[in-house]
Amino acid sequence: MNTYFIIGILAVWLVYLLITRVFGKKRIGYSIIVAFVFILGFCYFFFYAGLDSEYYQYYYFGTIGFFIVIILFVNIKKMVKKSVSEYDFFALEKRLEEMSNTSELLRERFISTIEIMNDGIAFIEADGTMFGSDKFKEITGINDNEFTLEEYYKIIYKDDVYSYKNSIEKTTKKSPIYNITYRVKKDDDYIWVKEVGKLIILNKKNTYISIIKPLDIKQFPETEVEVLLSLPNYKKMYDEMQKLARLKTTYHLVIIRLTNIPKINEKYGRDVGDLMMGEYLKKLRYNFIKEEQSLYRIGGIDFGLIIKDEKKFEFLQRALTGGGDLLNLKMIFGGITQTLYPNLGISESPYEGKSADQVYEEANEALKISINDPTNKNFYYYEKI
Repeated sequence: MNTYFIIGILAVWLVYLLITRVFGKKRIGYSIIVAFVFILGFCYFFFYAGLDSEYYQYYYFGTIGFFIVIILFVNIKKMVKKSVSEYDFFALEKRLEEMSNTSELLRERFISTIEIMNDGIAFIEADGTMFGSDKFKEITGINDNEFTLEEYYKIIYKDDVYSYKNSIEKTTKKSPIYNITYRVKKDDDYIWVKEVGKLIILNKKNTYISIIKPLDIKQFPETEVEVLLSLPNYKKMYDEMQKLARLKTTYHLVIIRLTNIPKINEKYGRDVGDLMMGEYLKKLRYNFIKEEQSLYRIGGIDFGLIIKDEKKFEFLQRALTGGGDLLNLKMIFGGITQTLYPNLGISESPYEGKSADQVYEEANEALKISINDPTNKNFYYYEKI
């Protein structure tokens, strides 16, 4: 009987612990009362009822089984309650509907943006399939919106395919942007296009999105050479010089001749020469005049630059002395790699002022010396003659 008594006490103690666990009591509370009642019941059966050992076994095993059932019931109830509160199906359905509406709105906005853009948009998937917008089809002349990269290679000028592939393959996570100018066949003729794309890595797969715009000067005047086509002429430059002379404003006149453009036109065509001139003038405008309308087209391959800011002229001097892009600008258009070699003649109108004709003549004289200089010096200052 002593063994049963000890086992019974341990059983009641276990019941007590289970009760405190079920009710989550940090304090003892009513759970100790419940345990005490069961202890009294056990002692009653043991000391007064005089029942044999078989009934003791029924008592404590029955007690343990009863509380196990209670524990399971309470936990299942909690789980169901938590499940209902966290996964409210009506709320979930509403949330999904809101997400669907947001997704549809974003999709409509994206499609509308594509439709109103003047540039074409293309997507390159990891498996080599491509999708081009309607504007992309219009620009390139490709037949369908969906095609493969290999099919697109077939309409790219043969000498430009390697340059195109190389530009894409060079993109990395650190340098995801590529920029390339190349030719595509459209209506039995080749036109120039410019593509700017970005690498997007998703699930360890490389995909690309790109924007393409036409550079064919005859069909699309608003292109890379817009700066070339929109420049004011010699008369506008002459009028500005006369105005500065009247105001006794100090300025420098730089006459620029893109000397090897005729050879480039002869070898590759005038469109290539115009593209290169546009690129050079865009760089010149950005570095030295920015928002000022001080760049003029005198005629053909000759351009005039009026610099009124002394600091910008000093910057030009340093650039000329140091060489670099201003004197030797290397450009890549598809499979064509060429360096542009300009010659510059520079004259100055000091504070007291010179006539516009005198300043222009001096700059022209400096340009001639620069072109005929046996030392191959690309630029010349008139005051140093």
